[in-house]
Amino acid sequence: MKLPTLGSHTLLAVIALAWGAVDTSRAYAQAGDVQVAQKRPPASRTGKPRGRGKEEDPALKPRREILKTKDNVDINAFYFPSPEGKNAVPVMVVHEWKGQAGPYMRLFLALREAGFAVVAVEYRGHGNSKKYTDRRGVEKDYNIATMGRRDVEAIVRYDIEAVKQFLKSENNDGRLNLNALSMIGIGEGAILAGFWASRDWAIPSVGRIKQGQDVKALVYVSPEKNLNGMAMATPMQDPNLVQLPTLLIAGKASSQGREAEQLGSRLETVKKKQNRGKALGYELVLAQTSLSDAALVNEEATVIPKIVSFLKANVSVSKDENPWIDRP
Repeated sequence: MKLPTLGSHTLLAVIALAWGAVDTSRAYAQAGDVQVAQKRPPASRTGKPRGRGKEEDPALKPRREILKTKDNVDINAFYFPSPEGKNAVPVMVVHEWKGQAGPYMRLFLALREAGFAVVAVEYRGHGNSKKYTDRRGVEKDYNIATMGRRDVEAIVRYDIEAVKQFLKSENNDGRLNLNALSMIGIGEGAILAGFWASRDWAIPSVGRIKQGQDVKALVYVSPEKNLNGMAMATPMQDPNLVQLPTLLIAGKASSQGREAEQLGSRLETVKKKQNRGKALGYELVLAQTSLSDAALVNEEATVIPKIVSFLKANVSVSKDENPWIDRP
């Protein structure tokens, strides 16, 4: 798999995203990134540009979204739509604690190039989601140093859920298939993604009305052990999630390497018990490096191709498997 390269123009787009450019599609158009912006028509033999043909649907252009949570917090997200319509598998990316979405641009572009619809959330207190309004109507900044378990629970309950509601809207417009949702959690984001997936799978359908159980695959990159009292082991032991395809990736010599190995060993044992000795849908990748989080994703050449190929192999859309459903 050939990865998108990040030249100087693309880096300008990355910077625009990281610093909150409102019109991200314009930033990419200016960057000239062929994976995101519309390609320039090739020149003819006479040296003159060929006709542009049909213009790209504006709804398919990458953009920034500001999502309002149920507890009235504005959450920033970056959305990379797919041209695959109802066959598009959505991928939600949750970055690490004290991190942001910007450094994972190469991952987003590679996933989009492979046909996935990608949304990256910057949850409260992070990236471009650092402000909130208190009960008196005064705007304030989150202080990550004082954010505790209640804030982490709010991220799971409200922030990530707001992203799902956005994806539901895109689903009902026929732009993706929410029933085939995949989650990528990085660092402490693995804990957040895992806890939200457990929450999603705990929501039963009401008659024929599907409400939850949309997550169909999990990818944990450099998983941390604990975040403000919430342990990674908890979602890893959830009976619903144990059945899902799961990819664990870490630098073997990194601080998360041992944790990933232990989590993987326990998950593999459970999967083998359930599947006659076969750990179906499970993979552990320990790269020979001490890198973690964004550095691991961007600098270890095998990581992004592995994530893309794993999701391609384990999440499909058809009339019989993860069919598209209109959602209330």
